[in-house]
Amino acid sequence: MTSIETPVIVAEYYLARVYRKSFLILEGETDKDTWGQFIAERHCHTHPLPYGQGKDQIMCALKMELSEAQGVAGLIDADYWLITNSNELQTKNLVYDSCYPDSEIILLSSPTLSHVLKSDLDNLLNSQVEEFVEKLQNQAHRLAAEYGYFRLLNHLNCYGLKCNALPLSEVVDIDTLELDAKLVAARLTGERSDILSDDLLHQVDELRKRYPPENLQLCRGKDVIAIMAHILPALYESHFGEALPDSVREIFQERRLARELRKAYEYIYFKSTSLFGCIQNWEKANCPYKILKS
Repeated sequence: MTSIETPVIVAEYYLARVYRKSFLILEGETDKDTWGQFIAERHCHTHPLPYGQGKDQIMCALKMELSEAQGVAGLIDADYWLITNSNELQTKNLVYDSCYPDSEIILLSSPTLSHVLKSDLDNLLNSQVEEFVEKLQNQAHRLAAEYGYFRLLNHLNCYGLKCNALPLSEVVDIDTLELDAKLVAARLTGERSDILSDDLLHQVDELRKRYPPENLQLCRGKDVIAIMAHILPALYESHFGEALPDSVREIFQERRLARELRKAYEYIYFKSTSLFGCIQNWEKANCPYKILKS
């Protein structure tokens, strides 16, 4: 594993030592936006990494330059390491959620989305909003898990498939609420001659035998959000018999929903996560260094 950022990470670490602070490395700025409100800045220096480099750089730093450093921790999205039980998760000073694969899934697994939508669906009872949000999320989770088999296969075999580049709105049928697996395979393999779409489908079917379907750990949070945005108008109309309000439609545009979720996420939800417990265990093992606010 190579590193172009670890010298910067190490320099930041020694800066934190000057102020006798713990040193928390994050995968990116959005992680700081998500978890920063729960971090004790008086006691902890956070260092978010550039987008796309975060996890590799954190693992490199924890295994090499900062492997014996005091008061250092790296917070990551465990992603498919949860499913494969990767030895990487045993890395010293690594903190992560052992139930949910990434930060978006953690946020979506709380009541936060209901809270975000209630103000714009004020014509509905709270219980009606909560019931609809549960229906929306269940469908999105199921579809994201179906696409997750292709992502997992790519992760296991290092095929180099451009899973992030495929718009899920083009492969999820809005009427049947099903993922067109054949179209996904065709789009991901494209003009490549080293792997055929039929072979990809066969390998996905084999993965199903090893990993049960509708597993939340197969999902990626960005996929879930993209699918929710795609199916939301039709699902709302079929559920309530009327068109989706424009104000709600706007919430699901671009990256706005993720921002709204981060802003509305509460400490009480964070305390119930295994990530919170993992950080607490790190603090016990690294006393007197602290990460969390009291």
